[in-house]
Amino acid sequence: MTGGGKVSELKVSELLDVDRLGAWLDAQGLQPGEPITVTRLTGGRSNVMFAVDRGGSRWVLRRPAAVAIEGADAGMAREYRILAALAGTDVPHPAVVALCADHSVLGRTFYLMERVEGVVLVPTPAALDTESGHAELTRSMAESLARLHNVDWRSRGLADLGRPDGFHERQTRRWIGQLRSYQGRELPGVDAVTSWLQAHLPASFTPTLMHGDYHMLNVLIAPEPPGRVLAILDWETATIGDPLLDLAGFCEVWRSLWDRRLSADQIIAWYRDARGSASVGELTDEGLAYYKVLYNFRLAVLLEGIYQRSLRDPTRRPAEEAGRRALWNLGRARDLVEQAGP
Repeated sequence: MTGGGKVSELKVSELLDVDRLGAWLDAQGLQPGEPITVTRLTGGRSNVMFAVDRGGSRWVLRRPAAVAIEGADAGMAREYRILAALAGTDVPHPAVVALCADHSVLGRTFYLMERVEGVVLVPTPAALDTESGHAELTRSMAESLARLHNVDWRSRGLADLGRPDGFHERQTRRWIGQLRSYQGRELPGVDAVTSWLQAHLPASFTPTLMHGDYHMLNVLIAPEPPGRVLAILDWETATIGDPLLDLAGFCEVWRSLWDRRLSADQIIAWYRDARGSASVGELTDEGLAYYKVLYNFRLAVLLEGIYQRSLRDPTRRPAEEAGRRALWNLGRARDLVEQAGP
């Protein structure tokens, strides 16, 4: 016990100080003076999360990891801003409560959000682990993504969130630069993938607010039928950009890790109907080849970063699975390039 609160055995002292957190909560008028219970949550690799219980309130605190990505503090404020802008929309998301940029509290910028009482999709709750349950969940995820892409980001105060002009032209340069910054191992086939991407840039696109890492591990769902998304999580890679990159990534992860019974074209049809076909035209899985290559290359770089940072972070075990997955995604990008041809 410390300062009227307690922390689970997973608590890492340099990531969260209960006394300082309690004083900050008091200053925000959030159940002042009440005992605090903090439990470190699983999931999240670039950032960490804690369940915070105080009085009758239940929150989630999100902050950068001990060995954080560059710009992690600005990233926290950016995530908070995006979630706040989504208030009142039909996009399922956790409501934000407060942001703290005072590093004297926890050493980094962090924010507090409501705790959504949903469950993760993997493993699938027994009540939804049926053919109809899988279809309901897939459709809900496709429609939730469409609702995100339909948000009027300019009227929501997000006009300066990203730089849609030159979005695709910057992608290869950005991710190659990020990969080199890790100063880690050599990844096979990077040059072939990046050369293909540079030669197949989309002619145009209509920018939207995009999540950047949308898949079944980044949502909370209702545990009982009908299958539906309650909240989209992990907004660290959200930006203004090409929504088809979100869609391609969703299809790639969904069918490779969860359910091959539904075709990518069925997922795309549900998404297209929810967005309005006038917004996206006639989409097909085959037509998403460029986006699938870019998604896998980008994810390989992000996972490699998680792996390399974990090797230098004393508060975490080496993220060997992330390292293996980085190689898998890069291999998938190479395979897609070969299938697509020159």
